[in-house]
Amino acid sequence: MVTVYNHNKVKGFKTKFGKEKGTAFGGIVLLEKLSKSLGLWRKLEKEIPHRRGHFDWMSVIKSSVVGLLTGSRGTYATQEIREDEGLLELTGLSKAPEEATFWRCLDQLGSQSFLHIFQIILCGWLVVIIRRVGINRILRKGFLPVFGDGSILEGSERREGTKYRKGKGYGLLWTNIFVGPFLACQGLNGKGEGEGTLLKEMIPLVVSKVLKPLRLLKKALVLMDSLHGNGPMMDKLESLKLFYIIGARGLKEAQDKMRDLAEGFWINTGSNLSLGISESGVCMTWVKCLGWKKSRTVIGYRYKKKGEFIWNYSGVLTNLSQKQVEHLMKDGKSFPETVWELYGMKGGLENYYKNLLEDLGLHHPPCQELQKNAGFYALGSMAYNLGLSVEMIGSRGMKRGETKRKDGKARKRPTPRTMRMWRLIRRFFALPAKISTHARKVTVEFLKMSETIRNEFEKFWENILRC
Repeated sequence: MVTVYNHNKVKGFKTKFGKEKGTAFGGIVLLEKLSKSLGLWRKLEKEIPHRRGHFDWMSVIKSSVVGLLTGSRGTYATQEIREDEGLLELTGLSKAPEEATFWRCLDQLGSQSFLHIFQIILCGWLVVIIRRVGINRILRKGFLPVFGDGSILEGSERREGTKYRKGKGYGLLWTNIFVGPFLACQGLNGKGEGEGTLLKEMIPLVVSKVLKPLRLLKKALVLMDSLHGNGPMMDKLESLKLFYIIGARGLKEAQDKMRDLAEGFWINTGSNLSLGISESGVCMTWVKCLGWKKSRTVIGYRYKKKGEFIWNYSGVLTNLSQKQVEHLMKDGKSFPETVWELYGMKGGLENYYKNLLEDLGLHHPPCQELQKNAGFYALGSMAYNLGLSVEMIGSRGMKRGETKRKDGKARKRPTPRTMRMWRLIRRFFALPAKISTHARKVTVEFLKMSETIRNEFEKFWENILRC
């Protein structure tokens, strides 16, 4: 039996304008409450200088950060908040700058003095956020992943600072360091600056401003791709007493050493038909390149693709010892297998760029000038960390449901719930509400919503209140 629904229940329309302030983003109360509880805006206000003019720096920065988290894009991040009286009331802003004013402000926000302040603020926020989120929630296999990488943004030959990457074309190079899922340091590469140059400048700041205050230096594990598998980068990491696993595909000496190894050095790791691999193996060896003061450990990996008869070689460089990974060496798993599996975490860490580039619209630099774009991406980094902190603190205790495997069987994933940034914005921030203020207390009255979203929102709100 098919239920027939009446699709023509509406007989007419009527419009009217009320006197109460309203907003389409009442759920931003989650963000505002959390940032006040953690004192994040206070920290920012203490560090930034005074600005003359119609808008102070706090209004410019806060309206742009909130604007990005409501789905606004580029230099229009403040324009839509400017026209939303309810959201201005909710966030405690008197006014927000128009698009042209924000565009002009980006030039000063992208100056070296401001970028240094933003880096310090980003690290300071991160220490507070991680303590409230809980260190155990960001550990992976007993380690705190520290992931350094760069991404090519949309660009053209005319945009200042544009670089050319073979196979990727023209674009601005944005270099980042993630600590767990959070962004700890970031920067746009200028003329003559490579990805490795900026990473070597930012890593000491992450160590001194994030890892040491959190007492996580001994648990930190730096993961990087083969672009950074060189002596200067490893010298820098070792001088900072950091553990690392870095790709070694770019080292000819490592490739030659793996090809020359006798068969007895290789440990068979079987096939992986889902990846099209019919045979594979791992080994451990050492290599010393020209200019290196000492030999370094190489974990080699070889594999044959289905239908092929020639081995393909890959490998990683590491300073981990067997003692550091003993907790992972179960069921007879060897040291090389364990290290190679740890390096496999890098693939998951690269997914953090989806929240940044896709969900916050940061893949498209909004300006022609490099300095303006640098200021914009510093603000985008703050928006990312704030949104992610709401998700991780608000979802505490919420688990993923059942998922189905390829064979059709159900499986449970008892891991902490995670949510893409676009879903957070759409599901929890974009909730229409009426806003009223009395005696400096803001009341947010949400319009009727589905029972599912209401229950989840209330759970988020309870977790943030307890924070």
